[in-house]
Amino acid sequence: MKIDHFAVSGMKLEEATEYVESTLGYKMEKGGKHKLFGTHNNLLGLKDGLYIEAIAVDPAVKNLNFSRWFNLDNFYGDPKLTNWICNCENIDQCILDFDVDVGDILKIKRDKLNWKMTVKNDGLLPFNNTFPAIIEWGYKTIHPSKSLPKVDCELFHLSIYHPLVEDLRFNLKNLNDKRISFIQNNEKGIVAEFKTKKGNKILSSF
Repeated sequence: MKIDHFAVSGMKLEEATEYVESTLGYKMEKGGKHKLFGTHNNLLGLKDGLYIEAIAVDPAVKNLNFSRWFNLDNFYGDPKLTNWICNCENIDQCILDFDVDVGDILKIKRDKLNWKMTVKNDGLLPFNNTFPAIIEWGYKTIHPSKSLPKVDCELFHLSIYHPLVEDLRFNLKNLNDKRISFIQNNEKGIVAEFKTKKGNKILSSF
């Protein structure tokens, strides 16, 4: 299991996109629509093989009879980093290592991309949304970071804040990445620091 990408949410896609672009200093590429969840996104490919997606509810889609992923139905306020996503080669096997409910494994398709992903019924991930969504990219699917232009930007450090930090750490014991810190804190959230051409910049859920 390893970090795959980050999701920055906004009430409007333009707002989430502007937050990423103004913070990091790079222009995002046009993404697409997720018909199943009524959302749309833009993307930024990083030189370390990760990517960032700006995501929001698609205004052209009426209310669904189930919750959108990333808890977007309940997103209000300024755009911010809301989620991180990890990938694995076998999602069915991967989730057996967790002692928390990460939701159902759904098959999702957008344009030429197809993948499996864990999604909770209420759209909210475990540990107050600080737990990563888990993704398995489909066979022969080209990872977005390989098709996107790569900018001179990479993840420097990811901090996860939660009062039950040891439980979080235990559930993610197979995620061996020195860039990640689990910090015990009554406030819950995630902070990602990136190396950019203009120095280190931060995307935060706080």
